[in-house]
Amino acid sequence: MIVGFQGEPGAFSEEAAGALFGAVQTRGYPTFDALVEAVDRGDISLGLLPCENSIHGAVARSYDLLYGHPRVRIVDETVHRIEQALIGVPGARLEDIRRVESHPVALEQCRRFLAGMSGVEIAPVADTAGAVRAIVERGDPGCAAIGPAACARRYGGTVVADAIQDEAENFTRFFAIARDGAPRRRLGRAVLAFVLAHEPGSLYRALGFFAERNLNLRSLVARPLPGRPFEYVFYAELECPEPADAERIAQAIGAAARLLGWY
Repeated sequence: MIVGFQGEPGAFSEEAAGALFGAVQTRGYPTFDALVEAVDRGDISLGLLPCENSIHGAVARSYDLLYGHPRVRIVDETVHRIEQALIGVPGARLEDIRRVESHPVALEQCRRFLAGMSGVEIAPVADTAGAVRAIVERGDPGCAAIGPAACARRYGGTVVADAIQDEAENFTRFFAIARDGAPRRRLGRAVLAFVLAHEPGSLYRALGFFAERNLNLRSLVARPLPGRPFEYVFYAELECPEPADAERIAQAIGAAARLLGWY
C-alpha cells in the first residue's frame, strides 16, 4: 500500500499518514491537484488530503478537488497536532532573518509571530518541508522557513524559534481519500456536496432537513460553483450512522446532491 501526501519528505501530511496508517510506504506530490489525480488514476492506494485547520479554517482547494473528481471518495479521517517552528541555516539568529518561506496555510497559522518581525519578506511556497530543504541548500543566514521541527534534523537546519503558531492548540484534520469502492473505516460520518436553487430560503430548508432527522452537522463549507458565477456548492459533513442513510439523504435533497464519502 502506498499513501500519497502533498509536500516533500518530513511534511506534516507525511507525519499524519504515519500516525493513521502506521509503517506504510509514502509518496509526496508537489500539489493537492497532483495528489488527487494520482488517487483518481489508481497510481496509489490512498491519499491524505488536509481539509481543515483549527486556526486557518477550511482548506478550500481540497473541497474543490473532491467535487471535481467523482471517482475519488473520502474513506477515513485523522486529526494531527501541528507545532510550527522557524528554521534557519546552522548558526542563524532571529534578528538576522529577512525572508521567511512556507506554505500559505502555515504562514496563516503564524500571523502574530510574523507581524512581530519587522522588515521581513513573507514568501508563500509549495510546502513546509520543501521550504526547509530549500533554505538549507541555499545557505543564506537571512532566509528561514516555517515547518516541522523534525525537518531541521532531516535537512540539516537549525530551529531558530519553536512553537510559533498563533494558538498552542493547533490541529489539522485530514481526509483519507481513495478510488470509489475502497474499504472504509466505520466512524459514522458522511460528506455531502449539494447545489441549491438561488432563491430565498433554500439553505434554510436544506439545513432544516438535517435538523428534522436529528443529524448533527459537523461542518459546512461554501465554495464557488464552476461555470456559474456567484453561485455555490455547499459541503456538509454529517454524523450519519449508516452508508444507506447517507445515500437516502443525498437522494432526498435532490439531483444536485452528491455523496463525497461515508466513513
